[in-house]
Amino acid sequence: MDFRSRLVRLRSSAGAAAVSAGPRPSPSPGEGSGWGSRAESALPALGLGERLARLRTARAGAPSRGGEPPEAALARLCGGEYVAPGLLLVERRYALPHTHGCVPIAFAREPDIPVPIRRGDTRQFAPTRLLMLDTETTGLAGGTGTMAFLVGIARFEPAALVVRQYVVTGFSAEPAMLAAAREWVDAAECLVTFNGKSFDVPLLKTRYALQRERHPFEEIAHADLLHATRRRLRDGWPDCRLKTTEELALGFTRIDDMPGSEVPLAWQRWLRHRDPAPVPRILDHNREDLVSLAALLAVLAGPTAKEAPLLANAR
Repeated sequence: MDFRSRLVRLRSSAGAAAVSAGPRPSPSPGEGSGWGSRAESALPALGLGERLARLRTARAGAPSRGGEPPEAALARLCGGEYVAPGLLLVERRYALPHTHGCVPIAFAREPDIPVPIRRGDTRQFAPTRLLMLDTETTGLAGGTGTMAFLVGIARFEPAALVVRQYVVTGFSAEPAMLAAAREWVDAAECLVTFNGKSFDVPLLKTRYALQRERHPFEEIAHADLLHATRRRLRDGWPDCRLKTTEELALGFTRIDDMPGSEVPLAWQRWLRHRDPAPVPRILDHNREDLVSLAALLAVLAGPTAKEAPLLANAR
């Protein structure tokens, strides 16, 4: 078959295929270039604000794969309950004495324990008047654009260490979370943190100010155990991060822990996609921070704080 005959046959085949497929309809006015469906083109044009509002509403109410609403799935996975719209409370209790790493936490029944406030200033407090606090935030840079989406607190009762975590599942619940945190801080005499003087407390003060609410940190004593750890424990350590402190002073090593640098992205995954899967790991990370605070307080309050780095070798 010569070239001309082949060309005629190819043209005939192409024409038959076009007839069988049918002509492609021309896009109607406003239909666009084919990325949207024709049903979408029949909808009235929406402004950007209304589109974003509809998207938020759809995500908030969209059921999970099993038909369970995302908010309910989150509460179930975390073992918590909603105490206000968009504010999830998760509580865990650790019967005392409780061993964390190599450190027994057992002084809740003592009338007073020494708490290092600053260099040269150690004060006596009843364990039940202490409040340990740690936050998880939308970023690590601080400033008005950063908020705490999780406030974790821990306090001693006569027979237990009680950890409570308030999780904001939507931005509108921040005032309720701040109100809950203020209630607990107001009831305590001493706040215990790790790097809280530089990060957690200034951040929370900013969030209270943006809500035009008073912050509760003015009158309370504040023991930032990072500074006491630097003064009394860190000889020979590579650094004074909490992870290093846990390993060398508490004999505690985390297993499958979510790094703090990944926490903001994990929460954004919930916020944007309503995927509850990463949130329990955020809670585990924050909860271990708080229990480590209680154990570190036990080490610093003990008579052998200088020997704490040897605990890691005693496991």
